[in-house]
Amino acid sequence: MKSISLKKLFLLHSWVGIVTGILLFVVCFTGALAVLSRPELKIWANPELHQLNSVPSEKVTELINRYHQQVPQEFGENIHVYLPTGHNTHLLTILFESHDGDENYDEEAAYAYQFDPRNFELVNEYYGAAGYFYEHRKTDAPSFIGHFHADLHLGRPIGLILTGFLGLTLLVSTITGLFIHRQLIKELFTFRRKKELDVVVNDAHKIMGIWGSLFHGVIGFTGAFLGLATIILLPAAAFVSFGGDQDKLVEKFTAMPEPIVTNQYQATDITTILTDAQSRFPKAKVIDLTIMAHNDASAEVYLRLIGGEAVASQLLQYHGNGEFSKSMSSFGDIPGPAIKVLELLFPLHFGNFAGIFVKLIWALLGLTTALLPLSGMMMWLAKRSRGSNPTLTQVAYQRWNRVIIGSCGGLVLATALLFPAQVLLNNFVPVQMHNDYFGPLFFYSWLAWSLLAILPFNYHRYLNVTMTLTGIACIAVLPLNLIFSSSHAFILNNLLVTVVDISFLTIGALIIFAAQRINAKQFKLTEYANAQGVTV
Repeated sequence: MKSISLKKLFLLHSWVGIVTGILLFVVCFTGALAVLSRPELKIWANPELHQLNSVPSEKVTELINRYHQQVPQEFGENIHVYLPTGHNTHLLTILFESHDGDENYDEEAAYAYQFDPRNFELVNEYYGAAGYFYEHRKTDAPSFIGHFHADLHLGRPIGLILTGFLGLTLLVSTITGLFIHRQLIKELFTFRRKKELDVVVNDAHKIMGIWGSLFHGVIGFTGAFLGLATIILLPAAAFVSFGGDQDKLVEKFTAMPEPIVTNQYQATDITTILTDAQSRFPKAKVIDLTIMAHNDASAEVYLRLIGGEAVASQLLQYHGNGEFSKSMSSFGDIPGPAIKVLELLFPLHFGNFAGIFVKLIWALLGLTTALLPLSGMMMWLAKRSRGSNPTLTQVAYQRWNRVIIGSCGGLVLATALLFPAQVLLNNFVPVQMHNDYFGPLFFYSWLAWSLLAILPFNYHRYLNVTMTLTGIACIAVLPLNLIFSSSHAFILNNLLVTVVDISFLTIGALIIFAAQRINAKQFKLTEYANAQGVTV
């Protein structure tokens, strides 16, 4: 390739990274945690799920039938049941929905009942707009992080457009990075960890970028699609095929069409349906079910399953009498290879296709994806502050490093604070008030730490304090659980909770150890530079 073309690619690679680097770090770091947010961290964060295996089918049927009698008839035409598996709500939730509203609501209205899965006591009931219920469901630390990764809590369409655009920039950076590194084989195995920090960062950037190029490309492509599909691609498809009518497009391809109610009574056999689904797919989990026209001769029941032998989630359709109809993708019973590809995008993005081992690999690789733009910015700054004719003064170099540490390190610190806060909230704050704490704690701590970048202190000390506080926040999780909670690593018969508690302790200790190592290396470098009469 001609040198002039390489130079253009290098400039494109550099400026894409500089312009979007901090936002890319934000999205990729929270994405690495979002991989484990459901169900692993969500189960850890909710004591109601610690000792739960599965909800008996008979109990689900009993509760649906009991509360179905207490709501108006039109609310029995759409019943949504969310099982407490860690993939959605932490409570057993039964929602009776009327798509046409009622005398009080012109929009979709709902009656919702939520039960503690340990004893099936009613702990919350709701009547009102269905959208309000979904938006104000109880959140927790892992769910908050997962939602932040999806749209940066900016909502639709702005948030999804932004994260989708960042997926495209990651894809561009990955492709251009491979082209500009001509000595790929040599750089694959070059890591001079005993050299100064700039060299270590340079080598780490190349190794993470080259070895993880396939992963970074997949994450960039799937992230761009998941972010932009509903905002840009869905309206475009509606415009081309249905004259711009998105409702017609959704109706055409919906997996769960509305049945025609006959008003002829026939009991919907939910127990048989749940039992049959588990026998057909014993390794999969039923995470929710939708009952259309409950106790009517035309009733249809749809079960959403995740895990087992299938890579993507499955949707099972049953007739109300318990007879199995068919299995299909979450997009519906649509033939063709395109649908097969589409249904793989979500599990590929989050690693939800082959068990916890693959999810751990996805989380670790996701951290390297987050470190790529961070290390790239560090290299860019170092290059412009060195040499005989630097374009960046030492004061500006320090300032830009503080900005990076404040914004990126502040995000990591704010995220770490959510987990000890989760333990305290579980033990001292009523569940219905939890949602009021996560947002302010996360955003205000992130903002406060970022504003410290204004102060003119050494950025190495800033980094050291950031890492130390992050480590302390992680280490605090297990002691707080020991002191205040009856659900912790040493007495609870739940391997997942035990592993998460001990993992926080281990990760916190490793972060503090790394901070001390970086501090010691920088101290030696400063001593050497002072002896040579050079300012560091």
